[in-house]
Amino acid sequence: MKNADEAKDYGLDVPIYTIEYTDDNDDVISVYFGNNTGDNIYATLEGEKSIYTVSSQVIEDLNYTEEDLIQLDDYPSIGSGNLEKAVITQNKNSVVYDSADETQTEQIIAIAGGLGAVQLSTTADYCAEEKELSEYGLDEDLRAAVEVTYQEDEKEKKLTLYIGNRVGDDRYVMLNDSKIVYLVSDAICGNILNEEE
Repeated sequence: MKNADEAKDYGLDVPIYTIEYTDDNDDVISVYFGNNTGDNIYATLEGEKSIYTVSSQVIEDLNYTEEDLIQLDDYPSIGSGNLEKAVITQNKNSVVYDSADETQTEQIIAIAGGLGAVQLSTTADYCAEEKELSEYGLDEDLRAAVEVTYQEDEKEKKLTLYIGNRVGDDRYVMLNDSKIVYLVSDAICGNILNEEE
């Protein structure tokens, strides 16, 4: 413990990290972390003049990005073996593709291939507001809706995927009941929508 005249000498005038916690008396206490010193880091409590050195491991869990905090949507495994039906609606027109219809085998394979290649890992917006959806081409009037019926664990399940505007080599995509806007390859989206090349 050191008595310091100048907090800036320890990087505590503009702390690298500030942690606030509430004690048993409901008092909020702030802990400030400043410069590193070897394997330690300088720290002080709000309103105190004493400066402490603590192990820098204390703040290791504070090193994260915004993406580390976001829980992305789960996406099922869909392929030609478990895809039963896809209803694609664009511009208020719907087309039904049914795996039981032998005349649609080629289309079902293309759609299933696209659905199976989707990876919801790259995000464009973590929490899109309703008013922002038109910017992505994902509002109800602009988006393509793909309603999928598939088998998983011997149960029939449904999924709706919304596909919006192109951006570079990708398109904006959302799952039903999600606020996250993803980027998915334009080629994959083209397969899902059964678009002719």
